[in-house]
Amino acid sequence: MNASRIARPNSRRFIAATAVLAVAAASGCGARPGAQSGGNAEAKDANGVVNMVMAPDPVWKWMESQGIKQEMEEAAKIQVLTSSSWDEFGVYAGGHADVVSAASYEVPELEKQTGEKTTIFGKFNSDRSILAVGKDSPAKDICELKGKKIVTHSAVSITIMWGVYAKKWCNLDLRAGGGDYELVVTDPQNAAGLIERGDADAGLLLPDFSIPQLSSGAIKPLYDSKSVSQIYAEQFSDDKTELTHPQNNVFVARKAWVEKNPEEAAFLIKMWDRGVQEWAKNRDKIIEAYPEDFAAESDKDKKFIRDWLANTYDWFVDTTYLDQAWVDSETKLFNLMKEAGYVPDDVADPDFTILPKS
Repeated sequence: MNASRIARPNSRRFIAATAVLAVAAASGCGARPGAQSGGNAEAKDANGVVNMVMAPDPVWKWMESQGIKQEMEEAAKIQVLTSSSWDEFGVYAGGHADVVSAASYEVPELEKQTGEKTTIFGKFNSDRSILAVGKDSPAKDICELKGKKIVTHSAVSITIMWGVYAKKWCNLDLRAGGGDYELVVTDPQNAAGLIERGDADAGLLLPDFSIPQLSSGAIKPLYDSKSVSQIYAEQFSDDKTELTHPQNNVFVARKAWVEKNPEEAAFLIKMWDRGVQEWAKNRDKIIEAYPEDFAAESDKDKKFIRDWLANTYDWFVDTTYLDQAWVDSETKLFNLMKEAGYVPDDVADPDFTILPKS
């Protein structure tokens, strides 16, 4: 899950992990077998091996512990090798992975940094972030927070989407280093505590990193506790029942790699689709097995996150496969980003590859 990708841009343009990319590209470590080199290198034959980098994920851990991953690999004669890292961009851009799990709205910058055309060929997690204020705050929405101190875990990522909303609803500018709010970037586990102590007026929060303050009532979510994705469905999507836009985790690879290795790409999405099926059937068991991936430190915390997922919002998709209607709705996001000034008008929308279900 995409909790700790933190960057601090000093301009309004959307930038993500530029320094990380540079470090990784200069790293002395060698590329893993089958992984692409940076730049415009010709795509290599994967030979039945997929190298993927992602943040630590409970569903993947469950798939491994239950023997599901190994069983599927043996049946398909394809192996998925994973690197677990919060710096997915750097590993991928340095040529040490074929596939990266990233937010869809980060893809234009990823292409810029690598100099290669990429494609999104699967989905996994939606944007679960909420906007919350202190328990005694009179603010009812983001417009009433103009000039206030707002804490977030990233100057990009979830802040982009709340910035888009502030621009659309109030014609206000939410960004680091200026704008109509005082934006403070901190670690996600500290954000809600700053609001509780009065050191911030509001926060763009991940609910699983804000359990003590949410469960005690020390902070209160605005917009009826709705996430970015739920708000997007209500106000911007053509399908109000589709709650998976925008994506905080899509599967991204160099377009040439997917075209060269369609079997390996299809197998990866099939495996992750099995993963979200396991999540739907065994959600509580997965939380119990890997509470650290939900920032749950006690039985009370685990109950809170179970209830949130069941009754407020579950950010895991029902299927990892794309279809054209979903692609069209996700692409609309980039028009909103351009209107709000987070993406230059001349930047092309990301490419999507719709894989058939096998």
